[in-house]
Amino acid sequence: MFWGTGALASKPKFDLGGWRVVETDRGEHHLVGIDLDNGTGQVSSTIVRFDASAMRCETASGRIYMLQETEGIATSNAWYVWEAWCQVNDVKHWTDVTARYRRGASAT
Repeated sequence: MFWGTGALASKPKFDLGGWRVVETDRGEHHLVGIDLDNGTGQVSSTIVRFDASAMRCETASGRIYMLQETEGIATSNAWYVWEAWCQVNDVKHWTDVTARYRRGASAT
């Protein structure tokens, strides 16, 4: 099932595991990963700020995502949510740009 995250006040911060960053055909960058609090797939709104030293992203919704290194975490649920998100938001093409966001990299 695919649904929204809810009000910002209800969950302003996520610890995201198994994360990837994808660029849509509109040039927007989104996080795709697993919410480590409950194990569900998560897709963020557009990334507006990235702090490489803290591995922290802020998105257009105002949410904060702490990017956790989680080797071997199952991410199939995250990709299921991403594919549904693409259909709902009419995204036809996307590219994995995660390497730009890995520790020590610059997203620009």
